[in-house]
Amino acid sequence: MTRSCNASILGKRAPPFAQHDESIPNHLGNYTHSHEDVAEPTYSCTPIGECDVCTPFEKKSAPYCQEYGNKERVRCEWDDPDMAENLRNQTTLYDFDAISLPSFRGCPHVKRIEHWRFIKFETLNVLVAVSAVSIVLWRRRKLAREQYQRLAQRIGVPV
Repeated sequence: MTRSCNASILGKRAPPFAQHDESIPNHLGNYTHSHEDVAEPTYSCTPIGECDVCTPFEKKSAPYCQEYGNKERVRCEWDDPDMAENLRNQTTLYDFDAISLPSFRGCPHVKRIEHWRFIKFETLNVLVAVSAVSIVLWRRRKLAREQYQRLAQRIGVPV
């Protein structure tokens, strides 16, 4: 049973052999190149969740986590209504030729992390500004005190 099932799957999945063609190099085998002419089915996705950080396992295994390390839940639908209808009418539970639509996609920014980074950045800016103003005011007072002492010393007034 297993052998005949595997043979039928392989027969179904393997591309047909072409007649021996001199234009195809021998090291590539004699598979046809008909798959290059087939247009890929298209689909549209809309986000249904917020961007979130991928788990360490997802970062290593999931293709949508590879680029940014973040994921966003999406709902995808086929652009071609005939394609959607054909996939709904499949009789087998798992078809090797079936194309599944993605349920996640990568996203560049996680809102809560970006918000926290913004708060830290603004806090740092306020601290630097307060420090700079404090130093300027301290320096002004020090210079004014030194100038007063020099003036007092010139005119002979005790300080």
